[in-house]
Amino acid sequence: MGGHAGARARDARGDERDATAAFLTWCEGQKVRLNGVSVGAFGNTGRGAVATRDLRVGEIVVEVPDDVVLTTETCSVRRALERFVGEDGVESPRLEKELLVIAVMCEMLGGAGESRWGAYLRVVHEGARSGHSILAWDDEQAAALEGTDAWWDAYENDDEGLDLPTMTDEHWKHVVKMFFKQNPKLANGRSMEELRELHFAATAMVSGYSFTLGEDEIQGMVPFWDMLNHAPPCSASVRLNHDPERGLQMITVRAVKKGEEVFNTYGALRNAELLRRYGFVLARNPHGGTTVGLDEVIVSAMMANPGLEDELPLRLAWLESRGLADEELSTRFFVHQTGRPSPELLIAMRAFILTPEEMTALVSTDFEDEEQLMILEGNDEQRAEQSYMVGAALQFLSVHANSRYADSLKASRLTYKMYLGVSPYAKTHESIYRSWAAAVVRMNEQQALIKLARWTYHPSRSEDALLHAWPFPEDEEDEDDMMMCEPAED
Repeated sequence: MGGHAGARARDARGDERDATAAFLTWCEGQKVRLNGVSVGAFGNTGRGAVATRDLRVGEIVVEVPDDVVLTTETCSVRRALERFVGEDGVESPRLEKELLVIAVMCEMLGGAGESRWGAYLRVVHEGARSGHSILAWDDEQAAALEGTDAWWDAYENDDEGLDLPTMTDEHWKHVVKMFFKQNPKLANGRSMEELRELHFAATAMVSGYSFTLGEDEIQGMVPFWDMLNHAPPCSASVRLNHDPERGLQMITVRAVKKGEEVFNTYGALRNAELLRRYGFVLARNPHGGTTVGLDEVIVSAMMANPGLEDELPLRLAWLESRGLADEELSTRFFVHQTGRPSPELLIAMRAFILTPEEMTALVSTDFEDEEQLMILEGNDEQRAEQSYMVGAALQFLSVHANSRYADSLKASRLTYKMYLGVSPYAKTHESIYRSWAAAVVRMNEQQALIKLARWTYHPSRSEDALLHAWPFPEDEEDEDDMMMCEPAED
């Protein structure tokens, strides 16, 4: 048995090397210019970009001609996609991304010999297949994510602007399946079951490897750009640039020694987003925090203010008029990794704990009138009571929101410590890595919620901090950005 497994592993490595060699040959033929970089393999990050010589700051190390980028405009099924969306075109950002998924599927159905991007997509497909996209997790593995933002965004969030993967089953039923029913020849003889499996693969590829390009926010697959692995913004090796004549470029922002990995950054993303979109987490991610749902906020506010139930419709209507609530109660509020609640959360919680008389004053206030705003803020006694009630409700929220997870913080920490250092690329440890990654996401969020309680009753916390000024949030410098290069707590 062991001998056969070893042979299969060697065959898989051989296939990967062949695919990489074919891809590099393809890049040369497509005039994708690589200057001091190539495809390499690394113990911690798997396949990535390696410096083939010492790189200086300011060098253009990758150039990709615009017409080599795979988009819905450059793909071989452009006309079919245009007919599918009709004369009105695409109005939904989500549909825009899903059309690129269909384009990738059609190019893959054409095969390496038929599609211009065949050799490229073969490498991307190998990367997606060897990764940990949550689309590949079985039900037991996915259950470990219940309660997390990764779970919410993958399966329940209906935000049109959300990056894939999200609501993947619904996309298949209402978009992709319909497209292939209207264009049966493009299925190339594949059954609907086979197409659905390909849809999962293509979704993982677009989610993990595509880029949003330009002011028009065109979604595209950019060859070799997607070979670079992620580092937090402060640790990236390159920046991205577009030259109208030379195409898409990667330019070094720090020196890289020969043989070292060259990193891009996917943005200031929390582990929940990194796992959902790209299939990995960072043990010490400087970006953290979590979200709480409007429904959780309401339950917690009712614990502090039992009389809220009778007045809930009025208060929800006021919050909705300010863009802080919706009819489906699907609004999410952010809690920073330090425990600091977002201004939106503070305003919503304050609206829920007001007395009926204070709520009447709030509804009737003209926010353009400074005198009315001053009256609304109330006297010292009213402000003291409001700040106490907001603090109590946030304490309840800390406990209530922490109950939504599959495991306790103690259990999450235990899993984290047990499997710390497990390789995400060892197939024998596939399920272990997924258990560890889910524990990291849970732990990050659970710690933020516990810190919410500590933040609320910190000795130096002022009334002004708890009672955010009416009527709606002011722009604030993002605390996560300020802490960009600070490692997260274990």
